Amino acid sequence: MTHPLLNVMRRAASLARQHHPHPNPAVGAVLITDSGAVIGEGAHQKPGMPHAEIEALKTVEGATTDATMVVTMEPCAHQGRTPPCVDAIIDAGIKRVVIGGIDPDTKVSGRGMERLRQGGISVIDGVDGFDYEEVDPAYFHHRRTGRPLVTLKTASTLDGQVAAADGTSQWITGEDARRDSHRLRAANDVIMVGAGTLIADDPRLTAVTPDDDHHQPLPVVVGGARPLPSDARVWSRPHLVVSTETQEPHDTLVVSPSPDGRPNVIEMMTALADRGHLSIMVEGGPTLSSALLHEGLINRIVCYFAPALGGGVGMGMFGGAFPTLTAMTPLAIESVTMVGADIKVIATPQAS
Repeated sequence: MTHPLLNVMRRAASLARQHHPHPNPAVGAVLITDSGAVIGEGAHQKPGMPHAEIEALKTVEGATTDATMVVTMEPCAHQGRTPPCVDAIIDAGIKRVVIGGIDPDTKVSGRGMERLRQGGISVIDGVDGFDYEEVDPAYFHHRRTGRPLVTLKTASTLDGQVAAADGTSQWITGEDARRDSHRLRAANDVIMVGAGTLIADDPRLTAVTPDDDHHQPLPVVVGGARPLPSDARVWSRPHLVVSTETQEPHDTLVVSPSPDGRPNVIEMMTALADRGHLSIMVEGGPTLSSALLHEGLINRIVCYFAPALGGGVGMGMFGGAFPTLTAMTPLAIESVTMVGADIKVIATPQAS
């Protein structure tokens, strides 16, 4: 039997996903009457702006006394950039709060529910059939690991070639796949490439979607030993360079070198999370992708395969061949779909 508030909670989740408030969690809230009529709704839009609960209360034209608030995650009970949400909920006379689940942040972690109950409000934790972690997976991943949620995106021929022998790669896949890829970009805090990809392709690293007001990810270039071009198109907007030494005139995240002299990717990911970047989309090249895969830093892989063969003379997704069968990284396939003429595969790396 479907939970009576499942659809209301799904509406709150839909509201939450329309915004990008990292490093804060994406949260949505809906206010309903005893009869189930929606009287208010809102979502947390950006850091420093009112949280979802406050936004929902602001949209109510009448009284909120005896209303039920359905919110995707436990309301905050601490003073941050904004006042505690629990105080506003109590003051509004809300009689019941239904939450998707507990906020794993140590500043909250059940304290919001406790404060609401102390204020005389009935609190229900969880709605059957609703996974509140799916509203903002990057937030939960960061709270557990201290690192960003990393998605590796590749576009290749059916036999795994991401570029021709002459280095060209635009475009292997079709327009529909590229459009879908831009939606993925817009859903992340950062879009990351290695210096080789920057030099070879001179990408803009922007997210182009039908919605003109969408979030733009921060371009991050992971530098190596060779100098970076001075006229790259990505330098025209705010960006970050990761290197083992300061790269003037760029904003540089300096990390220690790994044994091969390249930036230490574990240190890099932790430092990016500390800056508030909780979700990262990596678009190559093979050297960067291999380093991240080797260190177990890739959480999801999105591959677009074109209906074409490279013939084995081009560049593979991760550079050279793996040395033995035991060196393979097993994957769990989540989905296989068609995007225009191309095949889209989503998979998660598994421990070998």
